[in-house]
This record gives sequence, C-alpha cells and structure tokens, in this order.
Amino acid sequence: MVEPVGLPVHPYDPFVPTQNDPFDNRWLGHLLRRTAFGLTAERMDRFAGKSPSEVLDWLFAYDPNDDPMNPLLDQLEGFMSPFTKPDAAQQWWVYRMLRSPRPMQERIALFWHNHFATSLGKIDNPMHMHRQIELFRRLGLANFRDLLVAVGRDPAMLIWLDGQFNRKGKPNENYARELMELFSLGIGNYSEQDVKEVARASTGWSIRADAGKLDPKLFDDGEKEIFGNRGKFGSDEVVDLILARPESAKHISRKMLREFVHPAPGDEVIAHYVQRLIDSKWEIKPVLREMLQSRMFFSAWAYRSKIKGPCELVISADLAMSAMGGKPSVENSLKSMTTMGQPIMYPPSVKGWDGEEAWINANTLLMRYNFGMAMAHQHGKEFTRRNDVRGFLDQRKITTSEQIVAHFSAVLLDGQITSEEREKFIAFLNRDAHGKPAAFVFNAAADTSIRNLIHLMMATPEYQLC
Repeated sequence: MVEPVGLPVHPYDPFVPTQNDPFDNRWLGHLLRRTAFGLTAERMDRFAGKSPSEVLDWLFAYDPNDDPMNPLLDQLEGFMSPFTKPDAAQQWWVYRMLRSPRPMQERIALFWHNHFATSLGKIDNPMHMHRQIELFRRLGLANFRDLLVAVGRDPAMLIWLDGQFNRKGKPNENYARELMELFSLGIGNYSEQDVKEVARASTGWSIRADAGKLDPKLFDDGEKEIFGNRGKFGSDEVVDLILARPESAKHISRKMLREFVHPAPGDEVIAHYVQRLIDSKWEIKPVLREMLQSRMFFSAWAYRSKIKGPCELVISADLAMSAMGGKPSVENSLKSMTTMGQPIMYPPSVKGWDGEEAWINANTLLMRYNFGMAMAHQHGKEFTRRNDVRGFLDQRKITTSEQIVAHFSAVLLDGQITSEEREKFIAFLNRDAHGKPAAFVFNAAADTSIRNLIHLMMATPEYQLC
C-alpha cells in the first residue's frame, strides 16, 4: 500500500489549533460530519469558541446503559414496540439519527452494522434486528472482544449465518468463515482447517426466548486445533485465539481508519493504531477518540476525503433543514436512503455496502441532485412540517444576499468556497424574476431564490463529500 501523501508532521499528536490553523467552521464541520451526521446552525452556535477536545467530550460522554431515547418508543405513533414490520424497525433508527442527543451512538452503530452486516431480507423477526442495533449502541465504543463475543450469540446473527443450525456432528461453517474473513482477520489469514475447527467450537447455540442460548448437548466438546493451538475450545476461546493473531488488530484498525479518517490509510498509519488497539486491550473508545483528535484527522489529507453514503447525505440534509423549523418525514428519509442505494438493515451481502466510489454513478448522482432540490424546496412529503427559511434568517438578522450566502456556505460547505464562488452565489440572489441583475429584496418572493441557492450548494461536488 502506498503511504499517504500530505500527512502533517507528527500526525498522531493531538491537533492544537493555532492562529494560522484555528479550530474554525471548517474543522468543526469536518469532525461533525464524520461523527454526528453533519453541521447545523444550532451546532455552530453551540460549539463556537470551543476546543476540539470539548466537542469530543460531547460526542463521547454518554452512558450506553442509560438511553434517553428508549422511553419514547411506545409514545410514538408508528413506532410501537414490539416491532412487527421491518419498516417500523428501520424508521425508529432513522428517527433516532435525527433526534438523539447522542449522535455518536447512532454513528458507531451504523459503522458496526456495516461491519457485521446482517439483513432483514433473511431475518423474519424485526425485533431481532432492532436488538442487534441496540447491541451496537451499547457496546460500539466498548471492548471489541466483548462485542465480538456478543455478536456470535446474537439472535439476528445466528439466523443470518445459520449459527442456529450449527450442531455437534453436523457443523455449519458459515459463521466461522465470516467471523475470520470479514469480522476479525481478513482474507488469507486463516486456513480451511481453521474454518472447520472454529465451526466445531461454535456449535450448540440456538435462539430461546428471543436470546442466544448454549445447549451443552449440542456443543462439540472434543479437542480442536485452531491456528496451531490444541484444546477443547468453545466460542469464547475462539475469540481469544483470533484476537491473539497480529492480523486482527490490523484488520480492525484499518476498518476504523477507513470509516472515520480516510478511505486509504497507509501501512504506517495502520501500524500505529494497531499498537494503540493492543495497548488499550481492545478498548475501542480511547483509540477512536485518539484518531479523531489527531493532527492526521485535522489535515488536508483527511478533509473531504470520503464520499457521503446515502444515510449520511440524507440525515445531514434533514438536520440542516430541520434547524430552520422543519420536521423531517422519517418515512421519506428512509425512502430517500433506499432510492440512493442504502436501505439500512438491508445490506446487500454479508460484506455490507462497499461505499466510497460505489455510491456514485450516473443514476445515483442525478438522484442526489434531485434530493438536494427536494430538501431545499420541500414541495412534496420530505418534511411533515415545512421549515420557514426566511423567518429563521430574519431571527438571526440575516437579511442581505451577502449574509445569506455566508450563512448557508458555512452550514453546508464549512464556509470553504472561493471568492469567485461567493460572488457567483451572491449574484444569483441579486436577480429579478426574469433573471436580470437587480438589488436583493428580503421579502416573500425571496424565499424561492434562497431555496434555489440551498439547492445549488447541495449540488456542489464538495457537498457530496464527507
């Protein structure tokens, strides 16, 4: 792998803002896109003058065992628990992405959902899928060993990879293979004999009372040989054997870096976080926080280096527009994600979504532009309550074309536009109904012009990047 070009000196040191490189809207937007689905006017206000460490405190400082969202579940029409329909489970997750005071909790759940890709296409009980996402919320920033053990006995995973049919004398290899190939080690770091023996060690699990239970009578308690080690291993011991392999920390570090920092981290960068993951005894939270506070993360190399997935694109637009008084339609937000290629809880295969360039083609790019128009104008059912763009701007005493361009370029583009682009945006607002140059008037007719400006900004290549 080619080492990255453009990394700062001492890339793993904490980013310390300077006068020449302040923690301004550019870096705030960058951090919140990767961890909280994006920037809003409210978040700009909230974190004005704050340090990167203070923003990270807000992102990470929550108790996963005390979830303020779950008590709302039974109160919300259309999200009644238990979930009996797949779209109810999906919509509840979209609702949480939009409303949770803990966006990082939803973002880390999305990461693990794609890593341990499991689909409602095979799982006929939506509650199992809901509980798997709850597992990712609860353990997503905890210890990776605990997460890997829990996933192996999770009902959704037992159904998805046929673990419930894995019995002594009739081992099923599906979970054993994906456990090593996709979830922990990577291709080429295990043998076919290892697959057979890990399958034997994983026998005996079934679903009882909606939970994974081990039946000792169905467990193969004979001696196995895995990675050259001999013993009467069970599923817990298998996880320990896997995590003792040097390839495991490399596999997980690469996945974390690709998700949160850059799609193509070099070997040296990966190796640094391999050691940090080992030193932390597989604790995810301190390692991820270190990544997100590094000079490497706050660098031109990482900035706008990723392509927004449909889920990120939709939620970020919903958040930006709802900050102006709108109320996003959860149903239509889910529909937009699906149309653009990411129906959450329905990954295309056990590999999950490929992401990055796979998100963009001639068809999906047009859908993205049309989505931007729908978000800006809200002529359909995108929002159950249409926002009041002019009223919002008026409250903030933003009334001139220059101020309007400055505000929306800050929220949607981190303020990172050239002087030429700024002048074009201003000139776009300074037109009459016939498109001829005219003084901008902040009146009712200006609403359409402002919404067209929002659409233009959402159609820029920069807005498609994360």
